[in-house]
Parts: sequence; C-alpha cells; structure tokens
Amino acid sequence: MQYRDERDALRGRVESLEEQLAAARKELEDHRDGNRAARVEQIERQMAEARRVLDQLGRELEAVRDRPRRSPAVPLLATMAGVGLCAMVASYLLARPAREPMPIVDSTDAPPPAFPVPEQPPLPEQPAPVPEPAQAPPEPATPASEAPARTATATWKATVTRATGLPLAAGAACTVEAELASSGGDIRVPALRVLCGGKPIYRSSDPLNGMSMFSSGVEEDSGAAAGTYAYAISYQDKGSRAGERAEVSLDSIRKAGAVWRDSAPAYRVEFTLAYQSQPVAGEPLLDATRRALRRSARVTETTGPSPVKAGARCALLVSPLPRGGKCLTRLACAGRMLYGAGTTGVSECTVEGDQVVRVHDGNTTSNGGDPAFELDVATGRITVKDEAGGAAWTVGAKLDPNG
Repeated sequence: MQYRDERDALRGRVESLEEQLAAARKELEDHRDGNRAARVEQIERQMAEARRVLDQLGRELEAVRDRPRRSPAVPLLATMAGVGLCAMVASYLLARPAREPMPIVDSTDAPPPAFPVPEQPPLPEQPAPVPEPAQAPPEPATPASEAPARTATATWKATVTRATGLPLAAGAACTVEAELASSGGDIRVPALRVLCGGKPIYRSSDPLNGMSMFSSGVEEDSGAAAGTYAYAISYQDKGSRAGERAEVSLDSIRKAGAVWRDSAPAYRVEFTLAYQSQPVAGEPLLDATRRALRRSARVTETTGPSPVKAGARCALLVSPLPRGGKCLTRLACAGRMLYGAGTTGVSECTVEGDQVVRVHDGNTTSNGGDPAFELDVATGRITVKDEAGGAAWTVGAKLDPNG
C-alpha cells in the first residue's frame, strides 16, 4: 500500500507539471518565437523521458513487492529533483524578455540516460616521454688572432746645425734610431732615440714626469736594391715636464728636427736629417709595399731646358701607401731624380688588384714640391713637366716591355 501511495503521489506531481506545461504552450502561442518553440520541444522530450522513468519505477515497485523492503527515498528524490528542474526551466523561459535570443540545442542530441552509466575503465597511462639528452652548447668560436707584428730598426743620418747647453758644434754627427712595428696595415714607433756626439740626447724610454703630446707617422718605400726598404718618419713628443726625458720634434720629409729640455740642465739641439733611412734588408712592414711597381724605362723625347737628354736610362719605383688612392713614386733618369727628389713624392694613383695601373700629379714644383707627373702602365707612357727659371720643360719616357 505504501509503494502504491508513493507512486500515485508522483503521478499526481507529473500531471500537475503537464498542466503547467500546457499553460506555457498557450502563452508561447501568444508570443510566437522560433527559439522559444524549439526550447519547448526540448522540454517536451524531457517530460516524455520523465514519464518513462516513472513507468520504470512502477515496474520496479511491482517487481520488489515480494522482496524485503528498502527505502525508496533515493530513486524517488532523484526523480522528483529531475521533474522539479524541468518546472524551474519552464518558469525561467516564460519570465525572460522576448528580445533576448534563446540558445538552440541541437535536436539530434541523445536524451540523458535514465540510469547512471557504468564508469569506463581508465585508459592505460602512457609512459612519460623520455627527454632527449640535451645537446652540449656549441663551443665559442676562437677569435682570429692578430697577425704577428713585423719589426725593423731604421736609422737616419743627421747633422747638428745649432746647439746650446751641450758641447756640440755645428756639423757634429747625429743619428736617429727608431724601432718600427706593424701588423701590415700601418707602422708604429714603439721606441726612438737621438744620439749626437755618440751620446743620447733623447730617449723615449726615459721616465716621463709631466705631460706628453705624442704623434708619429712612418712611410715605407722599396729600396734601390731588391729586398731592401727605406723609411720616412715624423715624430713628436712634446709637453711641460721635469725629469730625464727631453722633448723632441722631427720630420724627415722636411729634413729637420730638434731636441730640447727646459728643466735643468736645459739644452736645445737642432739638426738636419736625411729624408729616408738607410736601407733595411728583410721583409716589408706594410702589405701595400708588396704591391710596389718597379720598372725600367728610356727617355724618348724632351722639350725646353730638360735636365736629361733623349736616350737616357730611367728607373721607376711606385709603392702604394696604406691610405687608399695614394702612392709614393720615384723616377730617376741618368742618375738624376726627376720626380720624388727630396720630397714626399706622394701622388694620386690607381691600384687594381695588386697592380699599380696609373699615377697622376698635376702640380709642378712651385705648387707641390715635385714636377707634374703622369704614368699610364697600359700604354707604358711616362710624362714629367716642370719649370726652370721661368722656362717650361718636358720629359717623355717609355717603359721597357720586359720590365
């Protein structure tokens, strides 16, 4: 009797829910909306499922009449909770404003199961992937080491022109000695000393007590003999100081130099020195010097008061300088330096690959210290022009085809 009463009470609850759903349909007809209609159809399907659950519960109750009694609270409460949830959803749908779009549930979704679905056995755990062994970071590249320094010792002969504070007479012999070093790009002067009368009057190695404004520059030229090289130098070490180190300023291009000291014992020595050092045998310090052009030539024509005559033999030497587009050029004919005599001999030039192909200097002695000079290696032509006592002269020469 108790089971029947419970089932009747549940049936009455479902009938009440059906009446509420019918009222909801009528109200929906007054406010027809595609989304609402779809939602009502879904609720109807859920109600049908609730009836099926109710029928199933009735059959179970009939089947267990002859079995020991058990409390129907759990299945009963679960069914009533489901029916109550349907009623709450219907009430919520009616209360929402019509302008808010309703979510549409795909009608092909399967209805929820009436009974709990047995749990599926857990999938076997996949073994954790074994991390690949970390690769060792690449070793840093070894920086390229600088090219080993090439060194040489160059010596210039000098002569005292005036001296005070030291027992040196005009005409006394002096020498300038310089330690030179290069990695191929330019030439440094790590050490220099000046000796007069056999005694040092300047040494860069002497302690400095004061300030020094220092600069230096060196040009390398191929020597007259193969495998030898000559150097021109400028060197400055000046500034207020006390102690042993004197001050010096010399420039072999200008053939002049001076050494002095203002602190006791004070002195000053002025001297002349050769433009180029004595020949130094060995390898060149500069990479550019390896590209020097050395050729023989013969004078083919002259005009005006030319210093040489047609037929004179000549020796040409052109050495590219580290500063691009410049060359140091010497042209000697019949034992006389026509271009580069006692001056820098620096002119514009063109180097293609490792070969000098052209040299140009448009200034005469009055403007640049040397005659005007033109060389075109492709045609083998050399032209030198200058003025002497107001009269212009020209020398034309031709490179020997065999060098």
